[in-house]
Amino acid sequence: MMQPQSDVSVFFILLRRSLSIALIWTFLCFIAAFWNIATEQKKTIDLAQREARTVIDKDQALRFWATDHHGVYVPVTKDTQPNDNLRHIPERDITTPSGMQLTLINPATMLRQVMNQYGDMYRTKGHITSLKLVNHLNKPDEWETKALYEFETGKEEVMSVTRIEGNEVVRLMKPIYTNAGCLECHGSQGYKEGDVRGGVSVSIPLAGYRAIEKKSLRAMYITHSFLWLFGLLAIALIFTRSKKRRIERLDDLQTLEEQSEKIKIFAYSVAHDLKNPVVAIHGLASLLRKKQFDKLDDKGRQYCEQIVKSSAQLSALVDQINIFISAKEQPLTIELLDFQEICNTVKEEYAAQLQARHIEWREPTRVDGIRADRIAITRIIRNLVDNALKYSGENLSRITITCEEATDRFTISVANDGNPISREACRNIFVRFKRNCDDRKVQGTGLGLAIVKELAGLHGGDVWVESDGREGAAFFFTLARTGPAETKTRFSGPAFMGGRTPPQKSE
Repeated sequence: MMQPQSDVSVFFILLRRSLSIALIWTFLCFIAAFWNIATEQKKTIDLAQREARTVIDKDQALRFWATDHHGVYVPVTKDTQPNDNLRHIPERDITTPSGMQLTLINPATMLRQVMNQYGDMYRTKGHITSLKLVNHLNKPDEWETKALYEFETGKEEVMSVTRIEGNEVVRLMKPIYTNAGCLECHGSQGYKEGDVRGGVSVSIPLAGYRAIEKKSLRAMYITHSFLWLFGLLAIALIFTRSKKRRIERLDDLQTLEEQSEKIKIFAYSVAHDLKNPVVAIHGLASLLRKKQFDKLDDKGRQYCEQIVKSSAQLSALVDQINIFISAKEQPLTIELLDFQEICNTVKEEYAAQLQARHIEWREPTRVDGIRADRIAITRIIRNLVDNALKYSGENLSRITITCEEATDRFTISVANDGNPISREACRNIFVRFKRNCDDRKVQGTGLGLAIVKELAGLHGGDVWVESDGREGAAFFFTLARTGPAETKTRFSGPAFMGGRTPPQKSE
């Protein structure tokens, strides 16, 4: 029994497919997770950068306001002493009527004090700096120095993710351009209006954003893991159900094969058991017609003729059934064929009819390279020629056999110029026991063309018929150029009854 081996084969085929799908699913889930994680991380940086731009734009606005007002007077305190760099301004220090001492601070000093005193409140660190220092407190660090040099080349903004004292931060720096108000303090440094005088930087801690990102990533991990596991579960369920269906199908095929074997044995038995009685009836009826025909009345003669014809037809049917069954069972012997010899053999078999009816016979002059079963191809040609002689009518004057060679197949045709075939008949003409002739004088079993289709299918080919509906018909069959194995059981051939769409015939 081949069933256990088939079950194992089906199991491994389905397992391999399921594992392939599972790997593809895993890869897709990984790509989706990677994409979403990268998007979430980028979102974190984008939010921090947006905050950095907001803070630095606020600082720039405050500096512009102070510059437009040429500085701000503030009370003199321990932390705010008169600025020596402004001593050239006559009204640097003033006293209010109430006696309060005020001193003028420039925009840079004001901005530095705001950044130093209130940066912790907003978790940000700002700094105003320049490559030409007036106050050593504004000295740039390494990152700011590189940014200032980039501003000299025309860059409008420098931003990066880095670390300050071990903490991850987003750093942003924008240039400070010299305007008319700036020249009061910095004109002596050689600046002109519109020059890059320095820059304002801000550092945004990423710790808070990373905490939010961590929560989002945790939810993302859970979601993608659940989705991945759900997909694997679905694949496992599909694998289980498919395996069950395949096993059931194999069981059905096994049952069908057993039933087919029983039918085959029954058909053999019927054909064998009918053959001898039919031959006896036909022989006795023929003997009766030969020796006692004159002694019979008209009714008896009619009955005798009918018995002879019916027994001959039944005998032919039994022979065709045996041929049809043997077409499935006998092994194919693949060999290099002499196609002209096969055509001549069939021509000799029907030489008497061809000569009596004055039918012209045409065949190809030379065909090389056909590898097929000699007996099967001879039977195909014989059946098609016999079909033409039986059903093409009295107008039949020519039978033409052709063979066209393609890269992957040979296309052989048997055409006649007799009676046409309707389009509807062309569709079902190869069905078993289907006859498209209503003339009872023409004897036939309805198996000849079915056998043609069976044998062509065993050679990996197709069969079809073409007729213009006015004159004649052409029957085509193909043989695969890379034919079946040298010896092959006909029962296991591909497509017992054909099944592929015939190639279109070129005009």
